Amino acid sequence: MSQIIQEIIQKQKIKEHILTEVIGHTLEITFNRPEFHNAFTVGMYVMFQEYVLQADKDPNIYLILVKSNGKSFSSGNDLRNFDAWPGLNDEDRKQASLGLTNMLRDFTSSFLNLTKPIIACCQGGVIGFIFPLLSLFDQVYVTEDAYFFAPMLLFGQGVEMFSSYTFPRLFGQGKTFSLLFRGQKLSAKEALHFGYAQEIFKTQDEMIKKARQICQQLEQQDQSAIIHGKKLIKRAIYDQLKTSNEQELLNLHRIWSGDKLVENVYNYMQRLKAKL
Repeated sequence: MSQIIQEIIQKQKIKEHILTEVIGHTLEITFNRPEFHNAFTVGMYVMFQEYVLQADKDPNIYLILVKSNGKSFSSGNDLRNFDAWPGLNDEDRKQASLGLTNMLRDFTSSFLNLTKPIIACCQGGVIGFIFPLLSLFDQVYVTEDAYFFAPMLLFGQGVEMFSSYTFPRLFGQGKTFSLLFRGQKLSAKEALHFGYAQEIFKTQDEMIKKARQICQQLEQQDQSAIIHGKKLIKRAIYDQLKTSNEQELLNLHRIWSGDKLVENVYNYMQRLKAKL
């Protein structure tokens, strides 16, 4: 990993940004940057991955429950992750892009290879990379006010987090184009309709209470049967997911290595301001 990315990670690995608690045999992971709508710093990517990997190896942890504090589940990437880019020369930018690509490869692999059930409780905005990432979760629960938005292509980024494979399977070709290329939002009811989400709730408290009950029920079942069952279900699509993710990462590396990244992000922000 490049020194530039390593320095950013060390600076941004702030423990308070992602909280963890073990309840019974379930690891609860809570995004805790509500003042920034739980936007992800580079350091948060690494911490999230580390907690997932630790839980998968821990024989006392059977499930992972992911939730967040605040009005939004997550607003995706903190665009300040790219603040260093304007000051980089061509060689440093290529090295930083390679480091970021390798970091994302490790991050996505931790979810692709996760053996234990993982559940998400989503309220408010589910924006950016987190929207397609949740398609790899075993259960997604949402509140009535939840909505899903993937603006990455709107500011010149690429498809990511397995969405080149999972979105057409979930939503069909036309809806996928609307979501990824036109920036159309997906409502909670639509998420339920397409099978992206499994249950919908009026309030966040009600949703988390029900999710914990489901975790308790799953904890009582034979864990070996659950792990092997999940592995068999995923086996049928594992190679396609891995290949799609690698192609997405190569495309992102190409974009980040180029000289249009900052300009594209700036133009997107200007378009947003013009709508306000």
